[in-house]
Amino acid sequence: MKVIIGQKQLREFGFILGFSFPILFGWFFPLMSGHQFRLWTLWIGGASLVLGIHKPYLLYYPYKGWIKLGNALGWINSRIILGLIFFMVLLPIALIMKFFNYDPLKKKKNQKKSYREKIETKVINLNRIF
Repeated sequence: MKVIIGQKQLREFGFILGFSFPILFGWFFPLMSGHQFRLWTLWIGGASLVLGIHKPYLLYYPYKGWIKLGNALGWINSRIILGLIFFMVLLPIALIMKFFNYDPLKKKKNQKKSYREKIETKVINLNRIF
């Protein structure tokens, strides 16, 4: 399926790249590592702004590359990071629950056909339900 990329999307990509590239890569990341502002990022940001305003169709291939990068990072996020979260958080919790015989659904204690619990000691006042 071929996705058609419109002029509006390319123009917005030019604006985002034009403003965020100098801010992130020229100021924020160098500031975190103790360096000065990178002036070369203004050239990339300015060029993408000018192309986004006047000729957004020239940003077609950088936009496609940006989308492919986003898809690759999404694949990494969904498989590797979430897999690590599963093995580092959920699996130890399940093993601890199994070690202490914790059964929140009470599946082992109740050998009946239904899991419904009868609560006989609770009195319900129908005048004040909520």
